[in-house]
Amino acid sequence: MNFRIIICLLFPIAAFSQSQPLTMEQAVQLALAQNKGLQSASANVAYYKDLTRAAGEVPKTDLSLQYGQYNSYVRNDNNISVSQSIPFPTLFGARKALGQAQTEKAVWQKAATQNDLVFQVKQVYVQLLFLREQRALLHSQDSLFTSFSRSADLRYKTGESRLIEKTAAEVRVQEIRNLLRQNEADETIFMARLQALLGSATPVTIAGAAIPAANVSMQEDAQAIADNPQLQFAKQDIAIAEKQKNVISNSILPDLTVGYFNQSLIGTGLNASGTPLATGSNRFQGFQVGLALPLWLGPMKARVRAEEKQQQAAGLFYDNSVMQMKSQYRQAVQEFVKLRNSLEYYTGNALPNADQLQQQTVKSFTLGDIGYAEYFLNLEKVMAVRQGYLQTRHDIKQSELYIAYLSGHQL
Repeated sequence: MNFRIIICLLFPIAAFSQSQPLTMEQAVQLALAQNKGLQSASANVAYYKDLTRAAGEVPKTDLSLQYGQYNSYVRNDNNISVSQSIPFPTLFGARKALGQAQTEKAVWQKAATQNDLVFQVKQVYVQLLFLREQRALLHSQDSLFTSFSRSADLRYKTGESRLIEKTAAEVRVQEIRNLLRQNEADETIFMARLQALLGSATPVTIAGAAIPAANVSMQEDAQAIADNPQLQFAKQDIAIAEKQKNVISNSILPDLTVGYFNQSLIGTGLNASGTPLATGSNRFQGFQVGLALPLWLGPMKARVRAEEKQQQAAGLFYDNSVMQMKSQYRQAVQEFVKLRNSLEYYTGNALPNADQLQQQTVKSFTLGDIGYAEYFLNLEKVMAVRQGYLQTRHDIKQSELYIAYLSGHQL
């Protein structure tokens, strides 16, 4: 086993060489590994995880020195004191709960970003497959009308037809070739979009040649969208508002203050008998404990009420999001059913008839049984059927992807 094979086995993502055509699954995996937007969402999760660890933060310790004539005319008295303000202990738990809720929201945001990314990659990939099949269809039409154009030109030169037949054939050929140029431009546009979604610095190519068949497992709408990360992301705002309210409520409670001092009292009597006086080598020390009480509760209580309104707003937004997504899911399912019925019509009826019509039209025109006008009209009908069939296959596959996006089951 050579070194290159070993590297590919150890690092499967690296094996998706961007110089090699990518399958849809490989394109998705490459996007999940390289997309900057998804990496940003991952960094956001890490940010809130680290921020949660700061829930136990306390104010800075106050260390102070007092020096000079604070006790007598002696100029070198000194006082060293240390004090620390500590929020009420329950506030630490409330902060931690808020941090955990924010982290969970960031996790759901990342999941929603990933769901949207996979949806977009598959959408663009299917669009590129559609353009490839459309190009093949246009090439077949180009061959057919180019052959007719040569025949019409010969018939005109020999006097068997009028100039209008030759002109009509040439116009149709040029129209098809214009559509081919548009097709190539569209492919360039969507390839660039796919490259951006994959986070690739170099152009990419795809391996598929045909749009895959669509298949959807129908579910009741509430069950189908239950796992949608966008809904869970919105739902988490309710929990965050509640946790934020708890933080504000606990911040109203008294702050605790503890301190220690150590000082000199030069010239002060050492004891009640009082002859010896304190010198710089004598130290006096003690502790202090205090409470910081809010004297004006109005603004703090207003903030609590504001968070209650925020929680209510988040709940209403979530309820509305659920209703809207249920409606979108039902519409998407109905769209899929409509397209599935249309696809059955094309495969069971329209395509076989179109093939037969083309064979009969070419044969009848060759034998002189029909004129160029009827020939043109019949071939246009055939092309419209084949283009409609291709468009329906594209639309139903995109409909399947949208249903998977709404259900949050892209992978």
